[in-house]
Amino acid sequence: MTLTVAEAVRRSIARDTLLMLAHEAEEAMIVVRNRDRTATVLGDEHALFQLAVDRYLLQADSERDLGAAQVDHNWSFRSNGNADAATILRFCTHMGIHLSSKRDIDGLYRKALAELRPSGEGQPALDRLAEVTTTCRLVRSLRAANKVNEALRLSATLGPDFFYASGAEPRYADIQFELGACLLEAGRPAQVFSALGELQKTYWEKTEAASFSTRHRYGFILAQADWALGRTNEAITRLEAALKHLAEHQVHDTRHDAYKLSLTLSFAELLAASGAHRDRAADLAKTALNIAEQIRGRWGVIARTRTPLSRAFRRVYGDVALLAAELRGATAARLGLQVCLSAKQTGFAGHMRAGEPLLPPRLRGLIAEVLAAEEPASDAPTDADSLSEQREERARMVAGLHDRIQKRVNPMLADMVLPTPTDMGDLLRVIGDRHALDFAGLPDTLSAGTNWFRTFIQPSGDVQFQRFTTGEHFARYFEGRDGHPPWDGRLGEADKDDQPDWLGLAAEILPAELLRRLRDVCSDEEPLELVVSAHQELSLLPWAALVIGRDGTRLIHRAVLTQTPMLTCLSAPHPPAVAGPGLVRLVSDVEDGVWIERESEAWGFTSSPEHTVPLTRCTLDDQAAQAAAHTRVSAMLTDPDEDWRFIHIATHGDGEGLSQYLMLPEETATEGQLSAAHALALRWPESALMASCHVGRLVNIEDAEPLSFVTAVLTGGSRCVVAAIDSVPDQPAGRMAGHLVQLVRTGNIRLDHALRRAQLARVDEDHVVGWALFNAYVR
Repeated sequence: MTLTVAEAVRRSIARDTLLMLAHEAEEAMIVVRNRDRTATVLGDEHALFQLAVDRYLLQADSERDLGAAQVDHNWSFRSNGNADAATILRFCTHMGIHLSSKRDIDGLYRKALAELRPSGEGQPALDRLAEVTTTCRLVRSLRAANKVNEALRLSATLGPDFFYASGAEPRYADIQFELGACLLEAGRPAQVFSALGELQKTYWEKTEAASFSTRHRYGFILAQADWALGRTNEAITRLEAALKHLAEHQVHDTRHDAYKLSLTLSFAELLAASGAHRDRAADLAKTALNIAEQIRGRWGVIARTRTPLSRAFRRVYGDVALLAAELRGATAARLGLQVCLSAKQTGFAGHMRAGEPLLPPRLRGLIAEVLAAEEPASDAPTDADSLSEQREERARMVAGLHDRIQKRVNPMLADMVLPTPTDMGDLLRVIGDRHALDFAGLPDTLSAGTNWFRTFIQPSGDVQFQRFTTGEHFARYFEGRDGHPPWDGRLGEADKDDQPDWLGLAAEILPAELLRRLRDVCSDEEPLELVVSAHQELSLLPWAALVIGRDGTRLIHRAVLTQTPMLTCLSAPHPPAVAGPGLVRLVSDVEDGVWIERESEAWGFTSSPEHTVPLTRCTLDDQAAQAAAHTRVSAMLTDPDEDWRFIHIATHGDGEGLSQYLMLPEETATEGQLSAAHALALRWPESALMASCHVGRLVNIEDAEPLSFVTAVLTGGSRCVVAAIDSVPDQPAGRMAGHLVQLVRTGNIRLDHALRRAQLARVDEDHVVGWALFNAYVR
């Protein structure tokens, strides 16, 4: 990708529009969340936005409250309802979120203004501050709706006199930005200077406006015009001055945080597009990412993953990733990895809230505390000292809560629900002598489509970051082509000879340097260790099946392959060798029972296909198995007197997210199912083998970290989990699990290494469904 000046200008304006709309919508949503208990338990994004709009429209339609003096006391209530409903609707429309409310958005803003002007337009308003704020939102709404000429006409009528004595005089800069943006979007950049620069120079330099915190917006939009006209040096000079002014006069509120993010990232893109100052561009992009992290923390965006700002930030992160890929170099590569990790690091608390009824009581309380700790204050102070004190107090509260979760449950859950920015040095040390691949699919502010990014990390600490374009093989596998359905989810239905193009997929997905190393440096006897953190569709790919050579060599031939929900989940260089004691439960006494004969034989049980193995304590040597102290897995994994190091469960599994489950008839309190939600509260052994369909299906969706049974087991203490990512026929699954048990009982082998050996034993004889759908997950 080569970043052109024209694209950079369009992206800069589009991102600023997005951030301002998101900020205003976020403010409106906070009020609903603080007032309405229903809003705190809704996990569905669409339902949450619809609830907020419905509440505001109900407020807007409230009747006149006439007192004894026949004075209406509800005008402000109705005006705010109209304006806030319009603000959320405009944001949702801008983002392609379709709500059932059919109101005219700009009409709602005009109704809000009419409530403020009972004597008619042009007459004094009952609330001048609200009049200015609502008018600014109306202008931006018109431009966001592509009503550029209408927005231009309205903004052109709003001079300094309109803002005088309103308490919102600095917002004049926002109107000037909108006027300039309209001209730029209309393809008339030269007119920006006559409309703003020449006429308003005296106002911004010779009056009290020179010290307004928003003066930078005036310089910012003039720089955009210079930029569009090819006057790069002039644009750089203006942006330098704008950034300096904002630093000197910034008001400490979230709107100014959004201003700073918009200005800083645009400056970085200008420098990159100009082809000069690339190191400075990388530094500015890193600063922009830091600002975004601060805003996320201040607004509690991490705990609430489906909010206006979280939506906007996904696109902002996509912009930063595009810029990092454009800049190249070591600094830019680390920045690219950092932003992709941040984009995927959304926090589990909001998703757990949606599944709160499924959670054990002790987790419900902790999750409620997390959400409360990150709840943004509706009356945040604007002076620097008070704001600093508030932030420090909140940081202490969150740190204390993190410590309690770490001690009461486990460290990984604490990091999941209260994530912090990744320390790149710590991450590279944990990766150690392994190779690592991180994938992220992100939108950007010019497109809601997916841009794919990959990071390749080598044991030397070298980081390579690239944007890559998926091709025909990717499309055939995940989308389907020529009347054929996608391969994803139907591998088991296909014949052995009717398979995806695994070689073509590998060429599209894997970086060239990794393919070179796999082909030229590694061998079956000396494989490299590769940990993969996938994203979106790639989370469901059977990576072991990828073919890396025209001779049919598969990825599993040359790599010990492990998956991780997120690279930030990694806590140690390698999982340990499997050790005992082991806890075994093999279920066949359920409907359409599981075939457990090979697993039973591997443990030394006398069995038949119909036999079930109750919860049993097994060693990895030849000692006789013993009955476990409890009949339920959940009881054994909460018993403080037990210290399990390996667990093997064979049964049916299904479901998604917190509802994903293993079918265990003895778990009568939960209707014969052990769900991911309950698994989060258990202490899992360091090695776990799950011979069950679907429970390895770690769905890493677009806007959330993967929350599943495997994540719960890793969160609960396991260092390595082997499980299937899809439906696997009983007999192949039983043979694979039995082989794994035989390998670990020979002693001193890691579970991921055992999986590779078992897969290699079948790679040439079995359908890929029989071996490639098993993954080893590590943390």
